[in-house]
Amino acid sequence: MAAAGGASSGRGESGKGSEIGENIKTAVQLEGVSKRFGYFFALKSISLSVKVGEFVALLGPNGAGKTTLIKIIATQMKPTAGTVKIFGEKAFQNSSKTAELRHEIGLVAHESFLYDELTVRENLAFYAKLFSLNKARERFCGSYESCESSWEETLSELVEFLNLGRWLDVKAKHLSYGLRKRADIARALIHRPSLVLLDEPFGGLDESSRELLAEYFKCFKGKTLILSSHSYEWAKRVCERGILLERGEVKQEICL
Repeated sequence: MAAAGGASSGRGESGKGSEIGENIKTAVQLEGVSKRFGYFFALKSISLSVKVGEFVALLGPNGAGKTTLIKIIATQMKPTAGTVKIFGEKAFQNSSKTAELRHEIGLVAHESFLYDELTVRENLAFYAKLFSLNKARERFCGSYESCESSWEETLSELVEFLNLGRWLDVKAKHLSYGLRKRADIARALIHRPSLVLLDEPFGGLDESSRELLAEYFKCFKGKTLILSSHSYEWAKRVCERGILLERGEVKQEICL
């Protein structure tokens, strides 16, 4: 079954040539990245690399620095020190370049980005318009005129796979936690990002919702996925490599 952004079976396959360039091999590269809040270091000189098409889990207990690292990779938080590269481009150099990089990123955070008073359909239409109206996303559509039909096709695929059809016209404030999480994932994928970032995607969900999301994530094709989790068992259902964080430092890398 097809899913968002051309998702189908074939985890870890790289199909980004037409989107980000044939010569780009590394999706995320961090060199000496630290983040300090006052006197407290949430991250301490993190260096890591994630290949295009790779599925990687950031593992560790609460307070290990996983959420801070996700936000920095998403360009939502500037590091205190170090270099962040997304698909070979330095982030945080200037606002226009950082804004352009954000169009390649789909983020699902702890907090929902859906507007309570809008329906699921209205929220997804809003975010699709937000991305497609930017000139930097003309390459996503091929041409500006085709944007509307492109997002509607993506919406249909997302709704089918995430089983959101019954709730498309329900306001976000009336959704259960699990349904809202699914709608947030659809929101993060509506513009067909090349890099998908998921912060504790399985947290607070029942078993059936976790199963559905795990199967959905495994079906991604041609995308790079980084998720954070304190659950080794659920992370290995989706990812092939794990990076263990402890007190803001990389302790070890493991095969899942």
